[in-house]
Amino acid sequence: MIVADELRLDSTSICAALLHDVIEDTPATAADIAEMFDETMAQLVEGVTKLNKMFFSSATAAQAANFRKMLFAMTNDVRVILIKLADRLHNIRTLQFLPPVKQKYVARETIEIYAPLAHRLGINKVKSELEETSFRFLQPEKAQEISEFLNQAGLEGDQKLKEAMDQIQSHLKEVNIKAELSGRPKQAFSIYNKMLKYNTDLAGLYDFLGIRVITRSIKDCYAALGTVHKYWKPIPGRFKDYIAVPKPNMYQSLHTTVIFDGKPLEVQIRTEEMHRIAEEGIAAHWDYKASGKDSTPDYKEKLSWLRNLIDWYQEVKDASEFMETVKVELFQYHVYVFTPKGEVIELPNGSTPIDFAYMIHTDVGHRCMGAKVNGHIVPLEYRLKNGDIVSIITSKTQKGPSRDWLKIVGSASARRKIRVWLKKEFRDEYIITGEREFLETFSKMGGDRETEKTFKTNAFAAKVKDLGFPSVEELYAGVGAGEVRAQQVIGKLFPELVVKTAPKEGRQTRREKQRNRRDKGPRIIVGGLEDTLIKVSRCCNPIPGDEIIGYITRGRGVTVHKKDCPNARNLVSDTENRLIDVHWDMGIPDEAEPIGEYLAKVRVETTDRKGMLNSVTSVIANQGVNIHSATAKTTKQKTGLLDFSVEVRDSNSLDSLIRAISRLIGVTKVYRLENQSGKK
Repeated sequence: MIVADELRLDSTSICAALLHDVIEDTPATAADIAEMFDETMAQLVEGVTKLNKMFFSSATAAQAANFRKMLFAMTNDVRVILIKLADRLHNIRTLQFLPPVKQKYVARETIEIYAPLAHRLGINKVKSELEETSFRFLQPEKAQEISEFLNQAGLEGDQKLKEAMDQIQSHLKEVNIKAELSGRPKQAFSIYNKMLKYNTDLAGLYDFLGIRVITRSIKDCYAALGTVHKYWKPIPGRFKDYIAVPKPNMYQSLHTTVIFDGKPLEVQIRTEEMHRIAEEGIAAHWDYKASGKDSTPDYKEKLSWLRNLIDWYQEVKDASEFMETVKVELFQYHVYVFTPKGEVIELPNGSTPIDFAYMIHTDVGHRCMGAKVNGHIVPLEYRLKNGDIVSIITSKTQKGPSRDWLKIVGSASARRKIRVWLKKEFRDEYIITGEREFLETFSKMGGDRETEKTFKTNAFAAKVKDLGFPSVEELYAGVGAGEVRAQQVIGKLFPELVVKTAPKEGRQTRREKQRNRRDKGPRIIVGGLEDTLIKVSRCCNPIPGDEIIGYITRGRGVTVHKKDCPNARNLVSDTENRLIDVHWDMGIPDEAEPIGEYLAKVRVETTDRKGMLNSVTSVIANQGVNIHSATAKTTKQKTGLLDFSVEVRDSNSLDSLIRAISRLIGVTKVYRLENQSGKK
C-alpha cells in the first residue's frame, strides 16, 4: 500500500512489493519469478532480498554486503530502493512489536542509513517519518519532552500561524497572486538537532513557526517573496534560493525567515510541481515505460554520489570501513561550491580543491598544480566552504598526484582515483613490496614452505581469482598499495591458519599478554641496523600506521618520532646525518585479542547535555576499544570536554573510532591529541 498509494509507483513496482520477501522466506528463486512473471520483476525482487547471514563473519559484514547488493541493483533500476524504503517504512511503523534491543538496532540503522538515503533521493515525506519514528525509539524521554513542549505552546503557536497566513493571503490577493498556504509541520527530531547545533534548550528556540506558500508559477514565487519582504523584515543570512540553484536531490523552493510579531517566521515558497518533487523526490519522476518514455530518465545523472559509493566499495574490502563511508556520504554533511561558469558542484564536507578537480574530471585532478577560490590563490589543503567559486590551475608538465594528497582529500572518490594512479605508476614497486609482505605474513601465521611453493602455480592463481583479484600480481600490488591486508586475504585462502590452536604459554590474562607485548617494544624496523635499542618519543606518541622518522641518539639507540612532529622537523633541519629510515612492521595482530597494543589520546568536544559521556563511552565499547583512562569536564561556555586514553592496534583503528564518535548527536569535534599537554 505504501508503494501504491503513498509513493504512487507503477504496477510492476506494486507486484514486486507484494513479492519482496518471497526469495528470502520461501523456496522460490529469482528464476521462478522470472519464469512466472518477467525478468524485470525478478531483478526488482532480487535487489531487495537480503543475503544469507550464514555466509558472513559478522553482522557488519552482512550489513555491508546487503547494502552493496542493493546499491548495485539501484543503479540499474531505482525502483529497488523505493521498494526497500517502503519496506523499511512499514517496519518502522510496526517497530513496537519487536523486543527493545531489536527496536533500537533497527531504529539506529534507519536513522543512520535509510533516512539520509531518502533525503538524498528527495523523498521528504518518507525521510521525515523514518526520522521521527526512529527518534522516539532511540531517545523516548527527549522525544516526549519536545512533544509536550510543542503541545503546551501549540494553541498560542497555531493562533500566531493563522494570523500570519491570513495576512500573507490578503497581501497576495492584492497583487493578484493565487496561492495555497499551509503550516509547516513541526518535527521533533529537527528541533532536537537545532538544540544541539545552537547549544540551547527548548525555551531558547523560537523558529517553530513555518508557512508554505504554493503558487501557480515560478514568476509568482518571486512575486510572493517580494510581497512577504515588503510587509515583514527579513533576517539577514536566512534567505536561500533553491529555485535558481536546486539541491542535488532536485529540491526547489525559496526559503526566507522574517520577523512576525517579534518572533522568527520561516516562509517556504514553491510551485505545485516543486512541492510534489519536494515530498516524493525521485518517485515523482518515475514514469517507467507506461507512457512510452525512455527507461533511463535524466535523474540518473543526479546519482553521482551513488556511483562514488559503489566505486569506493570496489576499493575497500573491509566491511566496517565501507559502512563508515556509507554513513558519512549519505548524511547531509556536504558543501556546495561553484565552477567559474556557475555550475553547482556537491562535495563532502572537508573537501579541498583537489576533490573539486577530480569531481570535474579525473585528468583535471591528475594535472592539478594549484587553485583559486573566489579569485584568490589558495593552498591545495584549503577546506572549501559553501558558495566558494573554485577554479583549478593545471599544468601539462604535472606528472600526476602526490602520495601526500591521500592525507589531504576529503572525498572517497578523489582518494580512489589517486590510489588507482599511484598503483599504476608504482606498480612494480607495489608488487615487490606486496609480495614480500604477503610471504612474511603467511610465514608468521604458520604457513609452511611446501604450501608457499604453490604460490606460483595455476591452481593458486585460480583461488586468487575467485576472491576477485584478476591475477596474483594484482593481489600483491593491492597489498603493497595498502588497499587490502595480507592477513585478511591469507585468512580466506587458508582458513585453517586462522583457527590454529594457540600455544599453552599464551594462556595468560589479557592484561598480562598486553604487558608482555609492550615489554618487547614497538614493532619498528630500523633500516640497516640490527638489535638496536628503540625508544618511541613521548612528544608525539606515534602508533602503527603513522609515518615515522628515526633519530640516532648518543648512547640511547634510535628515537622514533612522527614525521609531522615539530621536534622531528627541527631534527631534520639540524642533524640530517643522524637521521635513519624506520618503518612499522605491522606483524600479525592476535584476532582473538580485542585489546590494542598502543595508547592514543582522543579529545571529544560536545554539547553539555545529560548522558553525553555515557553515549561516547558506549560507542568506544561498541568499536571493541578498551579505555585506559578518561576525564570529563564542562567549560565556561557550557560545552563538554572529554579526554580518553584508549588502546588501539594502529592508526586505522584509531581513525575508525574517531569517525564513529563524530557521528554521535551532540559531538561537535573529535581529534587525536599527540601528547599529554593537549596539543592536536
